Amino acid sequence: MPNYVLLLSYVGTHFHGWQVQPNLRTVQGVLKESLQRLFKEDIKLVGCCRTDTGVHAEEFVANFSAQREIKPEQLLKALNSILPQDMGIKKVWVQEGFNARYSVKGKVYLYRILNSHSRDPFLEPFVWRIPKQLDFSIMLETSKLFLGKRDFSAFAKIEEEKNTLIELEDVKLSKFEEFIEIRIRARSFLRYMVRRIVGSLVQLGLGKISQEDIQSYLLNKKTCPFTAKAKGLTLERVIL
Repeated sequence: MPNYVLLLSYVGTHFHGWQVQPNLRTVQGVLKESLQRLFKEDIKLVGCCRTDTGVHAEEFVANFSAQREIKPEQLLKALNSILPQDMGIKKVWVQEGFNARYSVKGKVYLYRILNSHSRDPFLEPFVWRIPKQLDFSIMLETSKLFLGKRDFSAFAKIEEEKNTLIELEDVKLSKFEEFIEIRIRARSFLRYMVRRIVGSLVQLGLGKISQEDIQSYLLNKKTCPFTAKAKGLTLERVIL
């Protein structure tokens, strides 16, 4: 049985995240249904992570095995001809032993903020627009506190027992004109972790909390109560 690997992207606005949920439109659900139409068999589809409702992906990796063999280039064409316009397949290949959940070496999340009173409907689905001026310098300085391996329980929604020790390999903030971009790289992430890191930095930039508050979250003295909007978050890159 060939093990197919898919590199895909999607606009998360009208998806309830990656994972299949009853009576809800999800990326996994739509993609699985399309694959089953093509292969005429039940498909077990594995994704590299879960994304929340409204979160986008420029790169997402999934894999599945099937009895029937379809050439990768033919599968790419066939899938893109039947998938909805808010999802697309970038690349297909066969790789034995590859598991999207465990074989991926890292992920880079990008969060986009538009720090402006101006509103652009072409940008609105992909940014968190914050009209009040943010103190970028304090956000940049404080972002370094997140680097390294630590317990991120205070920044996550823990639904089950799992390892909450995460090593952030890079946290990079950049600013150009009214745009602020926050890139965070790690091998794995906890649910809501990136959005709560961003949420805390935004509250800091607005002057509503201090660096000491963020340090107390990092020491698990209290839970971070701030979650950035989903629409500003994109899984930008998957490291294979």
